[in-house]
Amino acid sequence: MQDYFNQTILTKNTTFTLAVAEVYHALNNFHSHREFELVYISSGQGIFSIGQSSKRISSGTMFLIGANTPHMFKFESNRYYDYTMKHGRTPVPLKLLTLHFDPSKWGRDFLNLPENDLLSQLMNTSKLGLQLEGSTKKRAIRQLQKLENCESHEQLPFLMLLINEIAASSDIPKSFEKKPIAPFKKIDEARLSRIYLYTMDNFYKDIKLGDIANIVCMVPNAFCHYFKSRTGRSYFDFLIEVRIEHACKLLKDENESVSTVCASSGFNNLSNFNRYFKQKIGVSPLAYRYEHRQ
Repeated sequence: MQDYFNQTILTKNTTFTLAVAEVYHALNNFHSHREFELVYISSGQGIFSIGQSSKRISSGTMFLIGANTPHMFKFESNRYYDYTMKHGRTPVPLKLLTLHFDPSKWGRDFLNLPENDLLSQLMNTSKLGLQLEGSTKKRAIRQLQKLENCESHEQLPFLMLLINEIAASSDIPKSFEKKPIAPFKKIDEARLSRIYLYTMDNFYKDIKLGDIANIVCMVPNAFCHYFKSRTGRSYFDFLIEVRIEHACKLLKDENESVSTVCASSGFNNLSNFNRYFKQKIGVSPLAYRYEHRQ
């Protein structure tokens, strides 16, 4: 597991790590690790990418990410150039509460006990990437607080209780993918990180296929094949998703006209913007704004 900067470890001499931090990793890039990961974003905004999905995230979001599952966070407050900073807006400060633990340390025999059926199921479904909401998130936060303050001999029981409460929740966590995501090779993590970061920093511009292919030293045809083989979608689909996610943020948080939101999100044609927005979100931009303003 990678090291953190500006991190405070809340547990000591344990088989798991519970920490608060002001950055996610030294670099916000694609990575995977054998640890099961629970991330609560108490403050911050950015984009979370996993498998074929890239979703804008904000304060109060909680994710459960399975072992060896490639994922990436790109927060507005990180060191990379950001659209928000370009327009003179102050990024929301980042504060994370993270839990990492390796379930293999419990042993296969223990995990295969019939009493742990729900736990084993959660270990598998978390490989899809899960977003915890509602009462599930509230209970998870309370259990994390108990885990932080409990005695050493209570830590493992509280950890088990935390995971089982999530697994047994009536609020089914929202999964990002339909099937588990295969781990990336290190070279793919590096290449895809460069592609994603460039796109997230420049989505509002007219990105040419040759420009993005040059980022990873490929010709356009080879790049298109490579990107789809690793992510399961075309680069164009990914770019549209990033632009639509940004448009959703502006429609919810700002008072700009739809035509201004269209241009600020990288679309140079209002009819195309309306068409793609409705395809991805299910409603028109105006209906989306009205719904969220209510």
